[in-house]
Amino acid sequence: MCPTRLRRFEGIVIVREAGRRVPSLRGAPLVGAALDLRRDYLGTLLRAARDVGDVARIYAGPPGWRVAFYSISAPELVLEILGQPDRYTKGNQFYAEVRKALGNGMLTSEGDDWHRQRRFLAPVFTHKRISTTYAAIMVDEAQQLVRRWSRVAATGGAVDVHGEMIDLTSRIIGRVLFGADMSAAVPEIVKFRFVSDLILQRGFSPRPTPMCVPTRANRRLSSGLAGLRAVVDGIIADRRRKTDTVPTQDLLGLLLTSRDVDNGRDRLSDTEIADQVLIFLLAGHDTTASTLACLLVELARAPEWQQTLRDELDHVLAGRVVTAGDLAALPWTGRAVREAMRLYPAAHSIGRSNTHEETLNGYRIPAGSAIVVSPWTIHRSPKIWVDPQTFDPQRFDLPGGQVPGGHKYAWFPFGAGPHACIGMQLAMLETPIVLATILQTYRLSTSLTSIPLQPAISLHPADPLPVQIQLS
Repeated sequence: MCPTRLRRFEGIVIVREAGRRVPSLRGAPLVGAALDLRRDYLGTLLRAARDVGDVARIYAGPPGWRVAFYSISAPELVLEILGQPDRYTKGNQFYAEVRKALGNGMLTSEGDDWHRQRRFLAPVFTHKRISTTYAAIMVDEAQQLVRRWSRVAATGGAVDVHGEMIDLTSRIIGRVLFGADMSAAVPEIVKFRFVSDLILQRGFSPRPTPMCVPTRANRRLSSGLAGLRAVVDGIIADRRRKTDTVPTQDLLGLLLTSRDVDNGRDRLSDTEIADQVLIFLLAGHDTTASTLACLLVELARAPEWQQTLRDELDHVLAGRVVTAGDLAALPWTGRAVREAMRLYPAAHSIGRSNTHEETLNGYRIPAGSAIVVSPWTIHRSPKIWVDPQTFDPQRFDLPGGQVPGGHKYAWFPFGAGPHACIGMQLAMLETPIVLATILQTYRLSTSLTSIPLQPAISLHPADPLPVQIQLS
């Protein structure tokens, strides 16, 4: 039996007794949960939390080829894991696959590399820049969307809100990243969305087929990555040639001219810039598009909540265009956004690997284990939320000092700790701006009773989501 150990966390000495063996999710006799994970990854995580507990071992694959990971569904463990990047690293198979595919950008880097990249990116995501330059882009593109929908709305027709939100957020992130109108590049960006699905499959496969083996999936992934990188490399090269132009204030222009505040001679190479841009292209449009699409469906299914938001918008905006400065006066709009992020967290799983043996909630986690902190299971836990499957923005209408779910990390759609999503402010501005613009003009309805989901690198709907729109 291991002896009692002392650990220091955030200045507090914590006594950790040697832990018990983590119980495993029941699976098939030979392959464990391999088939369950492939068929319904999210449902398998929920089943593990329900049937096993807040710390559950999930194994997949036959003996000799078996892999296992530990699913964490306890809010009190979120910061302990995500708040200590030196003890819980990104050294697992999922991040290895993302790193090989997309490079070592903010999503995959750690240590000195992460701190250096964070210094370069910090000036790009200042509150002032987001609330002025980027907000203006969001409002403009949302207004254009509303105008494009007018012909469909005149006949009471339907739009696929997932496809429409992908197109919209691709345009927004394209302009944020590259400045000028990116209409020509948007189709190129959108058609490579399948890349994230294939990367996730490799990240959670017990033994992914080496990329040098020309399987159909490998060829498709290689082709998609090459196409994506060609688009980005071409844009960067074109911008480099325009040396006589005034530096732009988009993300690409800022990265091309930025210097490390700790070392004025240090700059990002074109490859490093491309790595950052690739991550933002895939994650920056897909995550917000999915949140918006799911939120629009939920509001279409809940006319009483839709009317609450419309009344608020009418009262505060009185028909004028929404701005970033209006959001503080639109609390119900903000609560609806947060509730959609609870039900449909884009970062459904956050993977880590522990550098030393750890004890979590009394259970022993061997060094080098794959650990999955799961916003999906925590956000949908019946131990934390009343009727967790139901869309109810009132969960976020709380007296001062109280937090939703009763714990600071009962709701954490952007992760936690020092590696929390750098684009959080961008998403928390874009989503309500687009939502407000749509609801000011249209009433929504749908026959959908549920939203099929696909857990790729980020969570997104698996099928089109038809929503009927009518002019208000």
